[in-house]
Amino acid sequence: MSYQILLLLAMLTLGLATSQLRDQLPCKTVHKEALCQGLGLLQFPSVLPLDIQALHLSGNQLRSILAFPLGFYTALRHLDLSVNEISFLQPGVFQGLPHLEHLNLAHNHLAMGMALNSGGLGRLPLIASLDLSGNSLYGSLVERLLGEMPSLHTLSLAENSLTRLERHTFWGMPVLERLDLHSNVLMDIEDGAFETLPRLTHLNLSRNSLTCISDFSLPQLRVLDLSCNSIEAFQTAPEPQAQFQLSWLDLRDNKLLHFPDLAALPRLVYLNVSNNLIRLPAGQPQDSEGLHAPSQVWSDSPFSNPSRNTSTHSLSQLLNLDLSYNEIELVPDSFLEHLTSLRFLNLSRNCLRSFEAQRAASLPCLVLLDLSHNVLSALELGTKVLGSLQTLLLQDNSLQELPPYTFTSLASLQTLNLQGNQVSPCGGPAEPGPPGCVAFSGIHTLQVLNMAGNMMETLRAGTFLHTPLTELDLSDNPGLDVAMGALAGLETSLEVLALQGNGLTVLQVDLPCFRCLKQLNLAENRLSHLPAWTQTVSLEVLDLRNNSFSLLPGSAMGGLETSLRRLYLQGNPLSCCGNGWLAAQLHQGRVDVDATQDLICRFGSQVEVALSHVRPEDCEKGGLKNVNLIIILTFTLVFAAVLTTLATCCCIRRQKFNQQYKA
Repeated sequence: MSYQILLLLAMLTLGLATSQLRDQLPCKTVHKEALCQGLGLLQFPSVLPLDIQALHLSGNQLRSILAFPLGFYTALRHLDLSVNEISFLQPGVFQGLPHLEHLNLAHNHLAMGMALNSGGLGRLPLIASLDLSGNSLYGSLVERLLGEMPSLHTLSLAENSLTRLERHTFWGMPVLERLDLHSNVLMDIEDGAFETLPRLTHLNLSRNSLTCISDFSLPQLRVLDLSCNSIEAFQTAPEPQAQFQLSWLDLRDNKLLHFPDLAALPRLVYLNVSNNLIRLPAGQPQDSEGLHAPSQVWSDSPFSNPSRNTSTHSLSQLLNLDLSYNEIELVPDSFLEHLTSLRFLNLSRNCLRSFEAQRAASLPCLVLLDLSHNVLSALELGTKVLGSLQTLLLQDNSLQELPPYTFTSLASLQTLNLQGNQVSPCGGPAEPGPPGCVAFSGIHTLQVLNMAGNMMETLRAGTFLHTPLTELDLSDNPGLDVAMGALAGLETSLEVLALQGNGLTVLQVDLPCFRCLKQLNLAENRLSHLPAWTQTVSLEVLDLRNNSFSLLPGSAMGGLETSLRRLYLQGNPLSCCGNGWLAAQLHQGRVDVDATQDLICRFGSQVEVALSHVRPEDCEKGGLKNVNLIIILTFTLVFAAVLTTLATCCCIRRQKFNQQYKA
C-alpha cells in the first residue's frame, strides 16, 4: 500500500515537472509519438507525456533500462532502444508495459549484462515483433534472454555469435512467422529446432557457416534464404508428411556441385543458385547428341530420380531461375522442357559453348534470357520456340557464324545485345551479304540492338529494313564502312544512335531525315563536317569528342538550337574564329557544352586559348593583320616583277648598243 502511495506521489510530482520542463525537453512529440533519436541522451527521459504510444530512443548513449521511469509510460506500444550502449536490463523491466507490441533492442551490448542470468526479458504476452540483432549473443545466453512470448510473430537474432540452434531455443513462440538469423556463425541446427514453430513462413539463414541441408522438412515455410554459406548439398526429406509450400529459395554463394534435388517443391517460384560450383558430371559427352540426352546430364536434377512423384511436374511453377556464375558447359532440352512457367533465366558467366532450344514446348513463357559472358560459338533456336522472349543478352561470347534467320523467328523479341562477338549482319533483300551473316531486317518487334565491338567491316544497304529500332549501337567497329542506305527504314523510329570509335572520315547517313533522333554519339572518329540540320529534328544530345572538327558553322548547326540540350566537343582542333554559333551557345547558355572551361581553340598556328575567352574583336584584329600581310606581299611581288622587267630591258638595249659599236 505504501508503495502505491509513493508511486502516486511520484506521478503527481512528475506531472507538475512536465508542464515546467516541456519547453526544455529535446524530444519532439507528434501524435502520441516521442522522437528522441540521436540526442546523446545518457539517461532514460522522465518528462515525456504519460500517454505516449511510441518512443524512439535509437542512436543515444543509454547504458541501462530500469523500471523507473519506464514504468510511467504504460500506454507504450512501440519502443525503439536500438543503437545504444545498453548492457543492463532490470529483471521484469518490460512487464510494466501491458500494451507493448514492438520492441527494438538491436545493436547494444546485451551480451555483457550480468542481469541476464535472472529472468531475461520475461513473459511478454502482447509483444509481436522483437529485434535483438547485433548484440554478440551466443546460444545459452539467447535461451536465457528469450522468455514466453505467445503473440510474437517476428524475431531477429541477426548479426550475433550463434554457432548452434538447440531443439528448445524457440519453445515459447508458438505463432512465430518470421525468423532472421543472418550473419551469425551457425554451423549446426539440431533436429527439431523449428518444429515448435508451426506457423514459420520466412526463415533467413544467410551468411552463416552451414555446410549441408539434409532432410529439409518444414512444409509450412514459404521463404528460405541460405545464401552465403558453405552448403555443398541441399536435400528434402524423403517422405514429407505434408506438401511443401516453399516458393522462394536462395542458395547463391555456396559450394553446390550439382543442381539441387527440388522434386518435392512444386510451388517454387524463385530459385537462385548463382555463384556455386554447379557443372556437368565428369565424362559427359559434349557432342550434339548430348544436347538431347535425358536426365543423366543433371545427376541431381529433379527429373532424374524415378522414385520421386513427378506427376505435378516439378518446378512447373518456377518464374525466376538464376544459374549465373557457375561452371555449366551444357543445358539440355530435357532440363528446360518442364520449366513451362519460367519468365527469367540467367545463365551468364558460365562455361557454355553452345545453347540449343529446338523443342516447340521449350520455355513458352520466357521473357528474359541472359547468356552473356560465356564462350558461346553456337546458338540454335527452333522456329516456334521462345515465343514470349523479349530480351536476349548475348554480349561477350564467341558467336561468329549463325543461321541467317536466328533472330527473325523470335516473335516477341524487343532487346538484343550482341556486343563483343563477331556477328556480321546481312544486307537488305537486294543485298543479302556473305555466307554466315545474320539477318536483322523484318524483325517487326525489335527495338534495341547492340552490335558494338563485333569487328564488322561493312554495313550494307537495307540492313534494318522493316525493323523499327529505337536504339542502335554500332560502336567500336574500327574501319566500318557504312554504305548509303544502311540505316534506311529507321527514319521514323530511331531515337538513339551510337557510331563511336569506328574511324569514320565521312558520314554517309542523312541524319537530318531521322526526325525522332534524340541522342547521337559520333565520338572517336575522324569527322570534320556535319550535314545541315533542319528545324524538324529533335536531337537533344550530340557527342563529337575526339574528331577533326575545326568549325561548327551556324548554317549547319542552327537547326538544332530549339532541341539541343548537351554538346560534347573535347578533343577537336577548333578554330577560334568562324565559330560564332558555338561561341554564342557558350555565352548565352542555351546549350550545355560539356567542360566549357577546357574547350580549346586555336588562332591559326598560335597558342591555344579557351574558346569562352575569345572576343569578336580578337578575330577582327587577326583579320586586319592578315589583310595587311597580303597587301605587303602583293606589293613586294609587283615591285620585284617591275624591277625584273626593267633589268631585262636594260640588258637587251646594252647588247644592241654593243653590236652597233662593233659594226
